[in-house]
Amino acid sequence: MTPPGRTRWVPAVVGLAVGLLVGSLVFAPARLWALVVPAITGGRIQLLNPHGTVWQGTADVRIHGDGGTLDLPGGMGWRLGASLRPDLGLHLDLMLRCCASTAWRWRWERADGQWRLAADAHRSTWDLAWLAALGSPWNTLGLRGTLRFETSTLQWRLGSSTPSPRASGVWSAQIDDLSAAVSTVRPLGSYRLSSDWQHAGQPGLVLQTLRGDLRLEGQGEWHDGRVRFRGVAEAAPERLDALSNLLNLLGRRDGARAHLRFG
Repeated sequence: MTPPGRTRWVPAVVGLAVGLLVGSLVFAPARLWALVVPAITGGRIQLLNPHGTVWQGTADVRIHGDGGTLDLPGGMGWRLGASLRPDLGLHLDLMLRCCASTAWRWRWERADGQWRLAADAHRSTWDLAWLAALGSPWNTLGLRGTLRFETSTLQWRLGSSTPSPRASGVWSAQIDDLSAAVSTVRPLGSYRLSSDWQHAGQPGLVLQTLRGDLRLEGQGEWHDGRVRFRGVAEAAPERLDALSNLLNLLGRRDGARAHLRFG
């Protein structure tokens, strides 16, 4: 038989344990993200100098390439929250000070009897000159231009056994007035890379030229977590001599064309 005095202590101990657990969750430091992010990105992305909590905070962002590192200007902020209605789940607002005026919301939620990951529509603008910090081949190419990234709502169904697509949404990346240090032709042109997941569960990629003396066209797909892309780069006849060296770098030559092959 448990002594009465000891019984009176049980609720207090349980309450203290619950309070400590809740407190550790509510006030968990932001540096926990500095451990989680490198783990899930294979060390490619690091969060430095984190401030705040796991629920709301800021950090500097360092991206590792094969030959260098890029410190994202302005760093990143985040807000993490939970919701019960209309759908059970979590939402994460990412603030990219360098590139977007509004937060990009990601949601992990349960709806229609299944879990899904979703990202709200988003727009951001990126400076291609930043790529040089990642080392080869970007520092050799010396790309210049503005990349405009835009998405509709993106969704991934997790563990779905239905015949409907596991992924849905549309995104595009448009590069305006692209130039390269290895070419005297400036700008080379403007281009759009896009993917439409609305009508196919396996997302495809389409590259097209909007304007310019260097025409880039091609198609690709995601296969086993990797991108396979096939296309061509072709110089305008009056610019062939000036673009010849760049074509040699891009792929196997065939007259005024170079065959693009990745993956």
